[in-house]
Amino acid sequence: MTKDCNKMKKALIVTALARFTKSFLTNDIMTLQNMGYEVHCAANIHHAGAECMPEYFKEMNVTFHQIDFSSSKPLSMETFKSYKEMAELFKTDKFDVIHCHTPIAGAIARYAGRKQRKNGSVVIYTTHGFYFHKHSSKKTWLVFHTIEDIMSKYCDAVITINREDYANAKKMHCKKVFYIPGVGVDTNKFRNAVVDRESYRKSLGIQQDQILVLAVGELSHRKNHQIVIKALAKAQIPQAVFMICGNAMTDANTKEELELLAKENGVNLRLMGLRDDIPQICKCADIGAMPSIREGLGLSGIEMLASGLPVIASNVHGIVDYINDGVDGYLCDPFDEVEFATAIKKLLNPEQRKAMAENCPKAAEPFDVVHSRKAMQEIYRELLV
Repeated sequence: MTKDCNKMKKALIVTALARFTKSFLTNDIMTLQNMGYEVHCAANIHHAGAECMPEYFKEMNVTFHQIDFSSSKPLSMETFKSYKEMAELFKTDKFDVIHCHTPIAGAIARYAGRKQRKNGSVVIYTTHGFYFHKHSSKKTWLVFHTIEDIMSKYCDAVITINREDYANAKKMHCKKVFYIPGVGVDTNKFRNAVVDRESYRKSLGIQQDQILVLAVGELSHRKNHQIVIKALAKAQIPQAVFMICGNAMTDANTKEELELLAKENGVNLRLMGLRDDIPQICKCADIGAMPSIREGLGLSGIEMLASGLPVIASNVHGIVDYINDGVDGYLCDPFDEVEFATAIKKLLNPEQRKAMAENCPKAAEPFDVVHSRKAMQEIYRELLV
């Protein structure tokens, strides 16, 4: 047998921020390794929440390559620098599979990897939510749809995680377009979490007569937490507490902005940072909140549903795939504080919350990790075997 035949196949996973890998791509890594690939990851590790990533990559037996990607500035010096870094990586390493994630890093890697693809590499792009959608401005459509359409020429498959993105991707240049139900949620973990609600709420500083509104997600303008603060002020619910579990992922001063907005509006805001007890906190909450301006899917919304927690949410792509308005939550215009306030008021009724809670786990089940893992394994087999 020749030396080349003995050589292990190599797969490269590309994403803007390293933490994204641990949060969303662990199953992909394990699938590729089980298929006999040596897995590499190219990402930016210099961001909040990434302190655990060197140890993660070591435990997962993944070779890491630092690329100075920006996750929010497509036209910047960082983008130019990261393109040069990716081009240099592709000069020194040959990958059999290049699986790109997130818009900016995905575009850079696909363009820099043109020669690798020409030489036989299979290039895959998972969208995790196009920047453009039916509620976007014409300018956003013109810029981001054009970029995604052009870049679809430079990959062998596009994978989408919501229905609207799937329909849009089917109209682009790439011939193979797939839909998967997100990266998967362990719904049993959230549905079956056992907690002494009264004592756990007390440990969180929540009184039994308070209404706990819970959001789980990074502190960013895209997550739109400020609309919930404005809605709570509009609804005038003195017993309400708005709890957010998540950190700022960039240098933007969103934490300070949220704290100031809450203070100015007399809203009881609790910023909890990153937590590893989200299933227990979900069981302690009264209302879930998913107010994002844009989402690929929004795993935290599915996690809350799996916990039996009704969710007030934005009526944007991804989220509308699993929130059934008036059944397991309420869908609102992401910029309309009155709509959010009205939805919150409806869920102040314990009987209404209880009725909706019974419907929530069923809505979450199609997005269980078992289904998404199986779908991704089938796609890899189709493209790589």
